[in-house]
Amino acid sequence: MKTYCKILACIDGSEVSFNAYKNALWLAKSLNAEVLVMTVLPVGQALSSALSLFIGMKDTLRKGAEKILKEASFMAEEEGVKVKEILEEGEPFQRIIDTAYAEEVDLIVLGKTGKSGLAKGILGSTATRTIGSSPVDCLVIPKEATLRIRKLLLPVDGSPYSERANERALFLAKAFKASVSILFVVELLFELYETPAELVNLIETLRNEGEEIVRKMRLKFKEENIPSEAFVVQGNIAEQIIEFSNKEEADLIVMGSHGKTGLKRLLLGSVTEKVINFGNKPVLVVKI
Repeated sequence: MKTYCKILACIDGSEVSFNAYKNALWLAKSLNAEVLVMTVLPVGQALSSALSLFIGMKDTLRKGAEKILKEASFMAEEEGVKVKEILEEGEPFQRIIDTAYAEEVDLIVLGKTGKSGLAKGILGSTATRTIGSSPVDCLVIPKEATLRIRKLLLPVDGSPYSERANERALFLAKAFKASVSILFVVELLFELYETPAELVNLIETLRNEGEEIVRKMRLKFKEENIPSEAFVVQGNIAEQIIEFSNKEEADLIVMGSHGKTGLKRLLLGSVTEKVINFGNKPVLVVKI
């Protein structure tokens, strides 16, 4: 079963990124894992437009980045977590992915700044690409969130992605002695159906499908003596996941990077992206 032995935490000096890093340290300590703390100097773009100042500016930025990493190392030392500093230059998204491959990490941890989207800087416009292109799972920590794993929310749809998310939820529930809420959402586009009878029949079919999916998922947790509950609800998938996570006071949402109807050509499924951007819970995005 998948475990997280080497965690890559990305920081840029902001409170959001340091909060995510603090949570990465907590997770690493709980799992006896190693942490790689990384920051990226975004060389190019604005810097290249002022070539005469480039060398001095680059030196200033490097010193600032080194200070950030030293502070991060001190935090890890206080928690008794083994840490490795990584300072790269270039496009943040690409450097993060390259490092994930080169260091063979198991998990990438990123921060998120409230409901307006993903954090600026190293986790700015590149965050969705980082999550979508990552070869490993990504944990997204909202601003000011504190990660604790006592109750997991596992949205499922019967796809290979949700099957893999189920495996991760099983591992975490066992490791942290957590309970799991399994959620299937029936979503319908009403304008596609000509008669109420067609709609009623389809709703019943989808609910039956959902009941069977969550039943099978729940059996896997029962075999491991993990407490679980199963729910089938109707509505917009992303909205229902967010609403349910708040109602059930979930500590962590564990979900696949794509859903059953998601296009594989997209880096990140629309439902997962909406849950990350508009929800207020930590989200573990599980990759295949």
